Parts: sequence; structure tokens; C-alpha cells
Amino acid sequence: MKAEIVATGTEILLGQTLNTSAHYLTGKLSELGIEVDYHTTVGDNKERLAKVIIQGIERSDLLLITGGTGPTEDDLSKELIAQVFGLKMLLDPASLESIQEFFVQRGTEMPETERKQAYFPEGSQVLPNHQGTAPGAILQKGNKTIILLPGPPSEMEPMFKEYVWPFLEQKAQGDMARMYVRIIKVVGLGESDLEERLQDFVGKKNPSITLLCKPTEMHIRIVVRGNAAEALEVLDQTELIIRERLGEQVFGTDEDTMLGLVSEGLKKQQLTLSTAESCTGGALGALLTEQPGSSDFYLGGVISYSNAMKENFLGVSAQTLAQFGAVSAETAREMAAGVRERTKADLGISITGIAGPGGGSQDKPVGLVYIGLATSEGIKANMFQFHGGRDSIRQLSVQAALNWIRSYLLKIERG
Repeated sequence: MKAEIVATGTEILLGQTLNTSAHYLTGKLSELGIEVDYHTTVGDNKERLAKVIIQGIERSDLLLITGGTGPTEDDLSKELIAQVFGLKMLLDPASLESIQEFFVQRGTEMPETERKQAYFPEGSQVLPNHQGTAPGAILQKGNKTIILLPGPPSEMEPMFKEYVWPFLEQKAQGDMARMYVRIIKVVGLGESDLEERLQDFVGKKNPSITLLCKPTEMHIRIVVRGNAAEALEVLDQTELIIRERLGEQVFGTDEDTMLGLVSEGLKKQQLTLSTAESCTGGALGALLTEQPGSSDFYLGGVISYSNAMKENFLGVSAQTLAQFGAVSAETAREMAAGVRERTKADLGISITGIAGPGGGSQDKPVGLVYIGLATSEGIKANMFQFHGGRDSIRQLSVQAALNWIRSYLLKIERG
């Protein structure tokens, strides 16, 4: 089954609204083994939208249209579908009643223009909207299927999950070549490094792998087509091979995040953590507190941007700063030890570096970062050389600090 996704709305074309719906729908359709061949975006123009709909129906088996189902004059999707197929627009009483109730619950009178949302091309399977007023619809004509969905993702996604997914799942039941996907998440390796290590997978069809660059990590997407039992076995075997080759640089799969794994690890080991940050300006602490339940393990942090703060609040010696500088392994170690001692945490982690764009030198270029870790076993510091802009260097520094904590927790777990 070949599919096309059409997003309507001039605001998308102008860049005022991000088309996240196409991303969401493509992922869901791929899970069902339905290939999406085209993404089309068209403004609120009757003639252009009609051409896009006709073109989509001609070249695709399944056409999903987001937007254009509302009450205003430029909401044209349903009317144009009816026009293309020569169908009447019929009132759906249940939809009208639902829309009226929507306004009753808010203590206001329903504007007459809202009735427009209750009309559908004859033969439509109406999809209720439990988040808004614009229902969706499924229309089947011959071997073509058209699905109309509201534009706002907060309305579209719940409608898709509740009504469209079961419909498409049943429709795709006869196709044994379902698509199964697993994401392997990697830290500390670039795209070229990964491609070299996984060269024998490049170009293969089943399984196929795709390398996805993320701001602070790499994702390896494995895709397998087949029936469930066979596909899952291939996924497991492929993941095992990748883990054997990449070792601890694989940190998770699918929905795993570095932050989530570190948080769960600290809770499991019943360890507390404090942070001392310079070039990241509190970004590590801010990220840690985004995690629900972080108060179980995160005690707090010090943003020691100046040398005076490093001395006065963390106990970094003036001699260390004078001899080695603020960006050094020695300073990173003393920062980590200082924050651990002052907060009575089990772990102290520090970050000091040159985020740029200025401040670098031949000996200490922009992107040079030292991270310190103080534990009951001792104090260590690692050097990193990151590349990119200021924000990128700061993000990479935070990720490297989290990854070091993750590695330490794995060491404890293994004894």
C-alpha cells in the first residue's frame, strides 16, 4: 500500500507552524508496513488544493489529509474531496450534536458557522473529535482510501490512535511484510566512525540500517520487514552484533534517554549527586531537574563561572588556577572534589572549558573541556575536544558528563 500525506495551511508554507503531523503519521504508517512516497504541503487555496488532492488520489492508494476540516471559509478539504468524487455533502446529526454540546459546556452559544464541521461527503465514516470541534472522516472509493484529520496535532494524534490506527491495522492485516523498527542509541562516535564499523550492514535491505545524527548522540535505525516472529529475531540478532562491536558506547534503545538511564541508575544505587559547572552555566543541573523525582538523587550545584567563585565556593586553590588555569584537569578535579565535600554528596561532577566563540588559544582551543568526577574511590578528570558552535559545545559537555556518570554506575552494578 502506497501512501501520501497532505498538510494544508498557509501558515505551514510560511514557516509559522512546524509540520510535525507528517513526521508522526509517517512513523505510524511505517510500523504498519505502509510506505509513504510523498509529503505535500499546500496553502489554503481552492484551486491548488484541488490539484494536490487529484494528484494524490491518482498516484497513491492511501491519502491522508491534515487540516481543512474546521468551520472557516478556507477549510476546504471535505468539500473538495466531495467535488473530486462527485459526492453530496450530508449532515451528520451526531457530529452536530457533539459540536453543540461542546459550546454548551463552555456556557456559550454555538456560532452558525460551526455547523459546517458536521457535513461530510456521502459514504464517509465519521471520526469523533474528543479534543476539539472538527471531526475527521474515512472515505473509501474503489481501491482508494482518503482519511481526513484535523490540523492541530493535539486533536489529530488522539483521533489517529483511537480510530485510524485500528482501521489501517485491519486493512494491512493481509500483508505479512510489516515493518519493524528498533533504534540503537550511541554516544561518543560520529557518523563516519559508525559507518566504518558497520560497513557490512550498509546497503543491505533486510535488515537495513540508517545512521541518524542527533545534537549530542547518534542513532542507528534498524528496519526489518517480515512477520513478527522472524522480524523480532532478526532485530535481536542485529542489535547483539552492534552492541558487541560498539561496547559501552551503546547506551540505550528506542525510548531510552541518557538522562533517564542516569537518573534510574542513581536511584537504584541510592547515590546522590552534586554538580560544579563553569562553561555550561548550570545546564547540567537544569537538565537533571527536568527529570521527575530528581530530588531523590540530585542535591544541587554551583555555577562557578569566575575564578573567584571557584576558589571561594568550591575550594579550588589559587595556586592551581595560577599554574594550570581554570580550564585544566587539575581545576576540574578540585571543582568536583569541592562540590562533593561541601554538599556531602556521593558523587561530585564538574565541567570547565572554553565554549567560545572567543577565549581560545593555540594551547587551549575553543571546544577544550575538562570534566571531573569525585567519588568515594577517588578523583579523576577527563579531557574532551568538542567542535561546533557555543551551544553545541555546551550540550556535548553535558552529555559527556552524564555519560561518565552512566559508565561509573555500570561499573558499580557489575561489581
